[in-house]
Amino acid sequence: MTARADFARVRALLRTTGPTYRDAHYLTTTVEVDPAAMRPWLPGGVHLADPPRADLFCAWFPDNAFQSPYREAGLFVHVRTPARTGIHTPWMIVDDDIALIVGREALGYPKKIGEITFTVSGDDIEARAGRRGAELIHMHGELGEHIEEPYPILGRPNLNATGLIGAAIPRLVLFRPGEHPIETRRAHLTLTLGGTPRDPLHEMGLGEVVDARLHRVDLTRGIPPFPVRPLSPRFIPRRFVPRIL
Repeated sequence: MTARADFARVRALLRTTGPTYRDAHYLTTTVEVDPAAMRPWLPGGVHLADPPRADLFCAWFPDNAFQSPYREAGLFVHVRTPARTGIHTPWMIVDDDIALIVGREALGYPKKIGEITFTVSGDDIEARAGRRGAELIHMHGELGEHIEEPYPILGRPNLNATGLIGAAIPRLVLFRPGEHPIETRRAHLTLTLGGTPRDPLHEMGLGEVVDARLHRVDLTRGIPPFPVRPLSPRFIPRRFVPRIL
């Protein structure tokens, strides 16, 4: 098979124009964070924002460039970056292998395979996320008023760790996806949080819910990832769980 034929096959499987994600749904709770409990889960030199907060979310991606709808759950910890408050992701699960590979390899999201459900019926909304038979997140409630000028959910500086397995040097990368809001609504949710030794959300100092929202957004490529600095080799054995196991 020629290189041209290989390229044609890739183009047939990918959408190369328009947003990378169309109408992505993020059901998000912003929670208080105990700095002493969260700090050990962050790479060295990455500092919590003030006030210490994190976004715990379940998401549904019905239409994306690699034509593989999937669901996801994760934790965006608010951190300081050179320009503004950004996010660092110490934990994430997905239910699709393509999304796992792309997210881990290209962007440093520590994705693992899990089980996620995401249901919207009128103003009723519910999402569950679990892994290896244990429920880790359950959100359930009603959607409320529209938010006219929402703060972005993903379109912020992302500061992630890559190269955690193999001979590669572990490093921090910084990037910012493009985010284009479609609709954002306040959510009145009940949040139940679990945890296991492999997925220790219960050890990360996540506290009271400050706010909850449903973000519907289109996502574009934005600013691609670039290396910030290498990480200490000690970071890998210290934080193998929850990023790998």
